Amino acid sequence: MTRSLQVWWVYQSSNKQIDVPLDMITPKFLISMLAMLMLSFSQAWASHGDPSMGRVLAGPCESCHGKGGENKNEGIPNLSGQKFNYLVKQLREMRQSARIRAGEEEYSDTGFRALSRARRSNEVMDELVVKMSDHDIADVSAFYADQKCHADFNVLPVAPPKFEVRCRVCHGNLGIANVLNVPNIAGQDVSYLEAQLKSFQAGKVLEGDGQEKRRAAIMEGQVKNLTDDDIKQVSIYYARLPCGY
Repeated sequence: MTRSLQVWWVYQSSNKQIDVPLDMITPKFLISMLAMLMLSFSQAWASHGDPSMGRVLAGPCESCHGKGGENKNEGIPNLSGQKFNYLVKQLREMRQSARIRAGEEEYSDTGFRALSRARRSNEVMDELVVKMSDHDIADVSAFYADQKCHADFNVLPVAPPKFEVRCRVCHGNLGIANVLNVPNIAGQDVSYLEAQLKSFQAGKVLEGDGQEKRRAAIMEGQVKNLTDDDIKQVSIYYARLPCGY
């Protein structure tokens, strides 16, 4: 049996007791969690956005992400009902990477993002996000967060992999996250989940090969020893859970 430490999340209307496996409690894990929580608080104080304005701004997103964020394209994430803070965080990181590529911004190694190594780069998104203001990002995020997730299921759920207990710390018992800037992953596209886990394993950004890149210290530590089969199994498990966001 995996030994664990019971801790409480008491954060923005979330008051949950969770079990953290003791082998996860490393200095890097604690520093990353502190940085993530401080980022969460800073985003919580920002504007929550206007969903009606976000609906207009999200028009160009439909070709890939579907109407209202209900994606039907393999490898593209469902956005409907996703956490507002998480969406804001991802769009800001992709905007930063797009501006770096466009020569409009230089990446700084200071601040909480650098501490938590949270970065995201997706060249497909560059032209859509590079000119977005913080208000635009908040509005689009509010629109998608306001939608209801209605993922279609024509397959049966599967048993969770043994290491899935480690995922629960942040992503919740059934893929519904405990923290506002951590994504819900229940009902998410299976190919997208696989790609993100492999991207975290690679731990690189801005390589200019057209492929999405991500960095996040917590995730890099959790996936570094997973095999391709492990990644496939955990992706299938979460993809087959009802989203119910």
